[in-house]
Amino acid sequence: MIILFTTRIHCRTHRPLERSGAFDFRVMSYERLFRARSLPRATYIFSDLDRLHFWDLECAGRIHRQLGEFGARVLNDPGRFRSRFQLLRRLHARGFNDFNVWSVDESPPASAYPVFLRTDSAHRGPLTDLLTTPEELRVAIDAQIARAVPVRELMIVQYAAEPVRENLYRKLAVYRVGGRMVPALCAHQGHWKAKFGESGIAGGALYDDEYRIVSENAFGEAIRPAFDLGAIEYGRADFGLFQGRPQVYEINTNPMIRNLKTHPFPVRLRASDVAISALVDAFSRIDGPASGSRCRLADHRSIRDRLRDLYCSGRWRRVPQSP
Repeated sequence: MIILFTTRIHCRTHRPLERSGAFDFRVMSYERLFRARSLPRATYIFSDLDRLHFWDLECAGRIHRQLGEFGARVLNDPGRFRSRFQLLRRLHARGFNDFNVWSVDESPPASAYPVFLRTDSAHRGPLTDLLTTPEELRVAIDAQIARAVPVRELMIVQYAAEPVRENLYRKLAVYRVGGRMVPALCAHQGHWKAKFGESGIAGGALYDDEYRIVSENAFGEAIRPAFDLGAIEYGRADFGLFQGRPQVYEINTNPMIRNLKTHPFPVRLRASDVAISALVDAFSRIDGPASGSRCRLADHRSIRDRLRDLYCSGRWRRVPQSP
């Protein structure tokens, strides 16, 4: 059995795994986890960590440690999780990424431009077009704050992308599942903000190349150090090639997994089948036993403290409310 913890509103991201039949894959919300008194024997994955506020992240970290002491296999330690900003800063400092990031209270050097704005937590992609001067950057920051984007969420990102051909950009991706690196389909789009891709836009030659990338897992080992630097054991790294070197833009701990059903180019359907099969196989290798004693989750609060939490929040939680 494999149990993935996620926020309730983002609990439908792993449907192909739930339906694969290759193993017992279940999704449990953090809301339910925080009320649980015990958990079955299984392999556990803590996902969606960037969507947890500080207290739930800390409580999830405590449960992670209890499961580890119980002897369960547990992926992604909430206590070691780094935000997007922290991760990208670390990747640049350690020489993996050539581009850097800054808070809005910092001033990028002149050599850093062009830059753009995005958020530290939300999965919205870039908030602006490319900004080429400090004046454009300051106007863009003020505009986002005026739109009520929290200043603590805003980050300045140095541009590091290049087209695979004129007016066409490619975003690549690789999963890590425990110790295995698993290839994913690319996203091709006619804009540097490539995120979801545009069906059929790449053409036969690039889709043939995508099939080669997926079949050979061409970038798996090259991306592994980024996961190590982020202390992430399960997730999907989104990256691009810039001047011949991989540049990781983010690592998503709750990636949307899709099995492509239709496409104008059949080779892309074959690439999707190869990628999904490799992902299912990787998960089957971390599948934990579904039988055996349950892990009892400790709650050291007094009955009075638990009742006070229930009275204040209207919910019975095994973990205390935010202090």
